[in-house]
Amino acid sequence: MGLVIVVAIAALFWLVRLTTEVREDGVYVRFAPFHRSFREIRFDEIESCEVTEFDLLTYGGIGIRWTPSTIAYMTARGRGVELQRDGEKSVVIGSQRADELVAEIDGRL
Repeated sequence: MGLVIVVAIAALFWLVRLTTEVREDGVYVRFAPFHRSFREIRFDEIESCEVTEFDLLTYGGIGIRWTPSTIAYMTARGRGVELQRDGEKSVVIGSQRADELVAEIDGRL
């Protein structure tokens, strides 16, 4: 039974993918296999964006994390992009190319 659990957890980690796309109307995030479709953050909702650094315990581990003020999409510790939204929770998206992502979003705000 223990081996089955270990294999299931390993398979889940192998399947986890965080995909971020910057499109004409906003930033789209999909955290597979948990999201079947992309979650949209429209540019008119975003007040500002900046590169941020975090460790695994900043938001409580990897995965989709909620705090009173933030929704975080994490696959590893390191760098990401924090999107401040008008009247809503901020969104933190983990990214290996955080500088490029901020530049692309800033160019469209």
